[in-house]
Amino acid sequence: MLFLFQAAHAKESYNITIKIKGLEKQEILLGYYYGDKQYIRDSARCDATGKVVFKGKDSLDGGIYLIASKDRRLLFDFVITEQIFSLETDTIDYVGNMKVKGSAENETFFSYSAFTSKMGRRAMDLDRKYKEAKEKNDTLSARLLRDQLRNIDDSVDQYRRGIMQDHPGFLMSKIFRMMQEIDVPEPPKLPNGATDSLFGYYFYRNAYINQIDFTDDRLVRTPVFFQRIQTYITRITPQIPDTIAAAAFDVCDRALGRKEMQKWLIYWITNHYETSEYMGMDKVFVLMADRYYANKEATYWVDEALRFKITDRANQLRYSLIGSKPLNLSLPDSALHYQTLFNIKADYTVLVFWDPHCGRCKEELPRLLELYGKLNGTVKKEKRIEVYAMASTNDYPEWRKYIREHKLPWINVHDPNKESNYHRYYDIYSTPVVYLLGKDKRIIAKRLSIEQVADFIEKGIE
Repeated sequence: MLFLFQAAHAKESYNITIKIKGLEKQEILLGYYYGDKQYIRDSARCDATGKVVFKGKDSLDGGIYLIASKDRRLLFDFVITEQIFSLETDTIDYVGNMKVKGSAENETFFSYSAFTSKMGRRAMDLDRKYKEAKEKNDTLSARLLRDQLRNIDDSVDQYRRGIMQDHPGFLMSKIFRMMQEIDVPEPPKLPNGATDSLFGYYFYRNAYINQIDFTDDRLVRTPVFFQRIQTYITRITPQIPDTIAAAAFDVCDRALGRKEMQKWLIYWITNHYETSEYMGMDKVFVLMADRYYANKEATYWVDEALRFKITDRANQLRYSLIGSKPLNLSLPDSALHYQTLFNIKADYTVLVFWDPHCGRCKEELPRLLELYGKLNGTVKKEKRIEVYAMASTNDYPEWRKYIREHKLPWINVHDPNKESNYHRYYDIYSTPVVYLLGKDKRIIAKRLSIEQVADFIEKGIE
């Protein structure tokens, strides 16, 4: 029967028949998961019997797909591995009443889903009774109920292990393997007799990433994969740019040759750190762009417009990365005497880009003036801080007027014709922007409020 079922649709790469009693003549959507998002692949209207057929000449990429109502309410998930099969159910219990033909993996998938749904209902009932027993201080009943809850968790775990053992190539098995709890053994002793305190972390980290099959593109189209990668990159990996980049290179290179897997990993990590709210993480973006987007062989799937956009953005940011020396500026002050940034002698240099017409600048500069006087005091020679204030305006009279009226005592310069190209080298697209430089003029921090500048200096961060 299976052979006849497939032969009837030999002209189509995929043919999925879905029949849902209770949704007669209603429109339903075929969608799929991709990273942390869901996308609609197709839509169709059920006939008078509740049946609809999704078909096409191009095969569907493997993964977890979904059926949703017209108003985008999820009805149920299913697996795409086989391309020709049928699903039949009803609106009373989409999962529990599901019948599958032509897909061994979906038979296993829905059997597991029905089992976990049953166990979930039982767990909710036991949890309610457990809380009631706790409120009544009935410790014996609470202990028995807690044991029953643990037995349910064990039953679900054993069910998953059975699927992984019997069907190691199933997408489900690879998802379950990603989700397995990691048992960390006792740490070994170091040669000096002390316990290896880092053993647990490194064991867990290596086991966590090794549970993911980076050679299977189907995992990208599951709701679990994104969560695991996000956790590994942003939580398990120490949030130090060079360390993050090393972890990112590792996971991307593990997917070498798997177009969808590597494409998603490179795209997500690069985009995540380009748009990160945390200071200094733009270095990860630059390193990712250099390793992958600048290499056409590594990212052959990227069109040239996007490649140029990303590499150009990386080239712009690389001059203002934390820990690096920025472009030296030598610009005229209000008396048309040139002042050079790197010639400043101070423990800290505050480099501020501002505009006399900017409302936010007018709020921040008085705070900077107060900090300047507080930290420098009566120091005559080398100052605690110096300010190199770069005005991004061509309104020369207004700039000089503001300096004079507010008695700004630091180095005030401007570049009305933007000859220094500071916009690009310091990534200036609005004002104010504040950089904090150390004694050696390396960037300590950037895009700070004046309160943050004070905090960095107070803590002696260099």
